[in-house]
Amino acid sequence: MPGQKYSQLRSEEDGEELMSHGHLDNKGWSGPLNIRCLAINAMLFTSGVFVGILLSHARPRGASDQLTQYSMVPSPAFEAVSSQPLMLTHHELEGHGHLSPYQGFPTEETTERWMELMNGYSIRVPSTSLAALDLESIPLNDASGDVWVSMNVYHHLHCLDSIRHQIAGVRCSNPHDSAANHTGHYDVEEEHYFPPHIDHCIETLRKRLICQPDLGVRAIAWNPDKPGVAFANNTVDSACVNWDAVQDWTKKHSFSEEEKLITTPEGHTYIGPRTPPARCGE
Repeated sequence: MPGQKYSQLRSEEDGEELMSHGHLDNKGWSGPLNIRCLAINAMLFTSGVFVGILLSHARPRGASDQLTQYSMVPSPAFEAVSSQPLMLTHHELEGHGHLSPYQGFPTEETTERWMELMNGYSIRVPSTSLAALDLESIPLNDASGDVWVSMNVYHHLHCLDSIRHQIAGVRCSNPHDSAANHTGHYDVEEEHYFPPHIDHCIETLRKRLICQPDLGVRAIAWNPDKPGVAFANNTVDSACVNWDAVQDWTKKHSFSEEEKLITTPEGHTYIGPRTPPARCGE
């Protein structure tokens, strides 16, 4: 209350002492009265907890609350979206009849857009930001204390880019060239040969989809043009982070091979980093 003064408690013992030597003197209490007071206090405490829970669920959740639910794994990139709430995004038919700049045959133009989407594949962060993850990474040679890292999402995009090239059959290495494609442990002549890198990418994305699944529901309707045929309505809403904010953050923290910030253990300048192009046919 306004004007009310509070005394700072030096410890939990101080708090207990103030409670036991406050305005109420318990020396003259009888047994039944003591039990009644305890029961009343217990009821008041339970009611307070219940009201607190209701209020916590009733209040609008802030960005930090949503991000806590979004991921429990620390990341330096969270500062890019920590002040922004998750965005409710409406997916228009998920590409059916509405081509995005990233869809279609992997032409020079679409491939360039995919590479721009992955701009920020390699970024620099303070080495101290990895302490919570108990990780170490390759240091930069500019005495900044920063290290070289990459975020999972860019690896996932690289995998999708590789799969789209595999489907189109363009810019793919010869799947039977084991020396070039690291397939020496595969029998490339076997009937069920499957490109190892594409296999890796599909498994990576499968795990990611079930790790943080989109739980939005799709309504089912009858197809007016095909009697007795049902179809799923793909125009669903999803809660998404602000991707533009993520890309702005990664671009500010990215670095390129021209800066020559990586030195090998042998003391040579490392040729890189580079955003990896699609790897298919491997």
